[in-house]
Amino acid sequence: MSLFIATGSNLGDRLMHLNEAKDILSRHLTFIAASRVYESPAVDYLNQPDFYNQVLEFEIPSLTPVAVMDFLLETELTLGRNRTVPKGPRIIDLDILFWGESVMNTEKLTLPHPRLFERSFVVLPLSELPGFKTLKHAFNFKFSFDNSCSPIS
Repeated sequence: MSLFIATGSNLGDRLMHLNEAKDILSRHLTFIAASRVYESPAVDYLNQPDFYNQVLEFEIPSLTPVAVMDFLLETELTLGRNRTVPKGPRIIDLDILFWGESVMNTEKLTLPHPRLFERSFVVLPLSELPGFKTLKHAFNFKFSFDNSCSPIS
C-alpha cells in the first residue's frame, strides 16, 4: 500500500512550487510516482486564480500519519504558505489523501481526505498512479464531477 499526497498551487510560478514541494517530500519519503499536472478553477472560495494540482505516491513511511501531516504543514510554511484567507489563494497546499486503505478521523487528520471523492483535480491525477489499482477496489470512486480540470500541456 502507498501514501498519496495531493499538491496544489495558485500563486506565482505554480509549476515551480509543485516541483519544489515534490523535491522536498522526495528527500524525506520514498517516492514511487507522480501524476501529470492538472489545471482547475478554484472551488469553495471562488475569487482567486486557477490552481495547478498533482498527486504524488510514496511508500508508507515508519512515521505516523499525524507526524507526516505535521511535516507537510512545516513544508508549506517553508515554501511560503500564508493562511490569512481560509481556502484562499496559496503558494502551496499539501494534503494526505490516502494512507493505504486506512480510515482515520481525528481532530487533526481525516483519512481518506474528506472531500477528495468530489474533486476532479484529485481523482483524475490519482487515477494515473500505480497504487490506484488497489484503491479502486477498496473505495468507491466516481468520474463525474461538478468541477473540471485538464492536464497542462
